[in-house]
Amino acid sequence: MLIKKERTLARYMRAGALMRLYKTLGAKMLVCAGGVLSKSDSKKIMNAMEKIDAVCSNAEENMFRDHPGLPRDYIDVFYGSTAIEARNDVEREVLRIAREAADELFAGESDREKTRRSGGM
Repeated sequence: MLIKKERTLARYMRAGALMRLYKTLGAKMLVCAGGVLSKSDSKKIMNAMEKIDAVCSNAEENMFRDHPGLPRDYIDVFYGSTAIEARNDVEREVLRIAREAADELFAGESDREKTRRSGGM
């Protein structure tokens, strides 16, 4: 774990966005792959997703401990889908970060280099 001064709200927001992205993809994967997996393998995926939920809960507790006084809207950092309408500005920002992270997964090296050179990363 990073030292407290490095656990910025921006870092928590990015982590939360990536966790949301991971959980959304995991749920879609389970639905799609469930028809070709054994019951035992499907259960393994469910167990992994439950562990990720526990990690999200721990991360949320750390965020509120590191940044006391955050408004209640910040409960949306680690929870929810990426395929929803944002309920507040915090969630809107988390969804923006998740979308950006998903786009980065498909960006070719030349695209990333262009972004770096233009000051975007």
